[in-house]
This record gives sequence, C-alpha cells and structure tokens, in this order.
Amino acid sequence: MKRHYFDANATTPPLPSVIETVARAMNADWANPTSIHREGQRARYRIEEARRVIAESLGAQPGELVFCASATEALHLLIHGLRPALGDKPALVFPGEHSACLNPLKKWNDVRWIGRDAAPEAATVIQMAASNETGIRYAMPPISGAVRIQDCAQAWGKVPVDLSQADAAVLSGHKMGGPRGAALLWMRPGLPWMAIMEGPQERRRRGGTEDLPAILGLAEAVRHLPQRLEQNAALASLRDAMESEILSWSKDFEVIGRTQDRLPNTSSILFRSFQGDALQVGLDLAGFAVSTGSACHSGAVEPSQAILSLGYSEAEARSALRISMLPDTQPASVEALLQALKPLVTRR
Repeated sequence: MKRHYFDANATTPPLPSVIETVARAMNADWANPTSIHREGQRARYRIEEARRVIAESLGAQPGELVFCASATEALHLLIHGLRPALGDKPALVFPGEHSACLNPLKKWNDVRWIGRDAAPEAATVIQMAASNETGIRYAMPPISGAVRIQDCAQAWGKVPVDLSQADAAVLSGHKMGGPRGAALLWMRPGLPWMAIMEGPQERRRRGGTEDLPAILGLAEAVRHLPQRLEQNAALASLRDAMESEILSWSKDFEVIGRTQDRLPNTSSILFRSFQGDALQVGLDLAGFAVSTGSACHSGAVEPSQAILSLGYSEAEARSALRISMLPDTQPASVEALLQALKPLVTRR
C-alpha cells in the first residue's frame, strides 16, 4: 500500500543533503569540540560556522544562540533560568501553549492567560508564533517592559520568523527538514537569566558535549529555508481547496481559524458527531498519516487544551483532525486523501 504523509507538524523527513551532512560529520567530525587538540578544534570550528549560518538567517548574533537537543529542552532551560528573577512576578501565557512550555511554568507563582486575565504589570509574556494544532498565527502582545518569549517551534520553516518583537525564542530543527537532536534557544544579551545546566559548553549556558552531526545537519537545513518557505507558501491554495471540499459534505463540519492568518500547510477540522481518533485510525488503515493534534498528546484521554482554549466544547475538541502537509505535497495526494476520508464521515 502506498503511504501518504499528512503529519508535517509532528515531524518532517530530513532533507537528503541533511542526511549526507550528518553522515559525513559522524564519519569525519566526531571529535569533542571542547578538546584543545587539532581534531577538537576542527570540530569547534565547524560548530561555530554552523552557528554563524543560522544566526545570519535569523537576523541574530551568533553568540546569542544556544544549541539544544530539542525545543522542549530549550523552553525548560529558558523558563527555569528566568525563574529566580521573574518567577514571583506575573507571567502572561498563551492558553493554547504546548505542555513543553506550561510544565516548567508550574513552579512559577503567578501565571495568567493571554486574552482571559488582565495583567498589565506582567513581567513575562510567552506567546506561540503559530499553534502546532490549529496553525493559527499569533502576534506578540504589546506589553511594555515585559520579557517577551516567542515559541517558534512550529513556525520556523513554514513562515518567515521575525525575532524583532521578542527577547528570547525557541526553534526546532526536525519540523523544517533538519535532524532530531538539534534545536535553538535564542536570547538577547542582558536578560535576567541564570544557567541551570552548567558546563563549559555553549559559553557555560548549556552543559553537555555538543551533538556536532545534528548541529551541522541543522545548519544545512537552514541553507534550504528560502526554497522551503516558497514551497510552504504555495500550499495555501491547495489547503483551501481541500477544506472547501470537506466543508461541502456537511454543515456540521468546521475548519478552526479558517478566516484567520494560519500556517499555509495546516488544517484543523472539526468533524462534529464523529471521533477524531477513530477517523485517524481509519485513514491510517487506508494509507494516510494524519493526527488528532499535537504528537505529544496523540492518544491522550483528555481533549486538546489548544482547541478548548478557543471556546469549543470537549465533544468538539474530540472530533478534530489535523492535516498538515509537507512542502512537496502534490494535489494528487490530497485528492486521494479526500477519497479515503469522505466515506468515513458521510456514512450514517
């Protein structure tokens, strides 16, 4: 059976040149970058060159970037590191944020929700650039004097990322054609941040021997970002046509955020009176990989907090399917998905 992959927001396949770069690094650049001998210093040079390439793409300075193993780790390092200075003051957080952000905030004393709670005196504001579940894009709330944290894990590689309205950000490599094991924490100089995982690496901001192959693979993926952004932008019309077809099947179906600015590859659709997890299984058996939301929560008993935060009921949240396209998704593959999906949601 031919498989069709529509779960790009969970992860993406590494680009062929990324695979080659990682393999070459594992063979030739395996030395410890902290070592002072020639092999170690060659590895150090490769890391710093990768840092420069990535920083230039983001409009940042190389020294502002910290290489991490995942966006989850980057969020934990950032939020726990800010806690000594800011954890007793109000933090304003997007209610549909990923658990990777919400979990470290459990140790903060005063956490409030953007759009629900008044917090003009907030010392910290944390906002997703784009929702991994709905694809809706969000601007940074204009709160004067707050440390502004932007979660760009889902936006990077799909839409241009602008760090000018943020003081810190996290970015993920494996969602934009890079390898797993490489992510970024970006911080403006001067933040009241303390290292919680000290070591000589990453200017004493993140201890542990750097994963040089993954870092070089990330830099290689960044070199392809302009082309990737063009490909993703072109998906919007294909996505819109797919949604129009699905909505024509029933007045009970709804595309979340259809009139809002969204990631061009993402559709979150409510199939009211159906169970999203059952539809996911049916499509998987037919050869199509989709999801019911965040990969970290797939199969969870609880309905999606991201969808509930938009005012939908638990039953509606449980009816959702997320369809997220890879940059090279073809119309024929979307048509095949529609043909497989229609019998599952039109039979009574």
